[in-house]
Amino acid sequence: MNQIPPEWLIYANQSATRSRPISRELQQAMAFLPEMGLQMQVFSGGQPGFGSGGARVGSVRHDHGEAADVFFLRDGQRLDWANPEQTPIFQDVVRRAKAAGLTGFGAGPGYMQPGSMHIGYGTPAVWGAGGKGANAPNWLREAYGAAPATAPATKPAVAPPSMTPGGFAGQLDMGAPVAPTLADLFAPPKPQEPSVQQKVEDREAANQRRREALFGGGLFG
Repeated sequence: MNQIPPEWLIYANQSATRSRPISRELQQAMAFLPEMGLQMQVFSGGQPGFGSGGARVGSVRHDHGEAADVFFLRDGQRLDWANPEQTPIFQDVVRRAKAAGLTGFGAGPGYMQPGSMHIGYGTPAVWGAGGKGANAPNWLREAYGAAPATAPATKPAVAPPSMTPGGFAGQLDMGAPVAPTLADLFAPPKPQEPSVQQKVEDREAANQRRREALFGGGLFG
């Protein structure tokens, strides 16, 4: 028996392959939307489980209504994450949905339709174009709590000629700078390695002491 969906949940997937409603669990998890003044329009909903023989497409995330591809509306107008004024709304939806137990979110340029979003359960992840995590927009990664897609590149230090093989100037990859610790600042200076000349003189002095001990100080003086 089909239940009448709440006012904030709109189904527009009657002609889609994933024409089934979302699960009760997913519906309950998204029940915060009225607090935000939002409605959710499902254009791709649930589908039969894998191997059941029913019409289905794509991954198993949508099986049994555990995920949906949706638009969000406010006052009947479709929102778009590409609009800088509306991006924070999508971020708030992701944060609240994740807090309610959702684990998978997909959105961004080149993924489905502008302003659309995948929401649901399954393996925890965010993604964008091509279903790839590397293509997830940073606003989505930030809202989900993931690391940025790309870290700022550090410019390699240019070494002086004396620091490069053959005496030619070039680029020296210095790696990440390491701040000195208090132990480093107050540690006694490390002894320097003695030179070859110093080693020779020390060895000769030791031999002289052995000769003096064996034959007396005046024999070879």
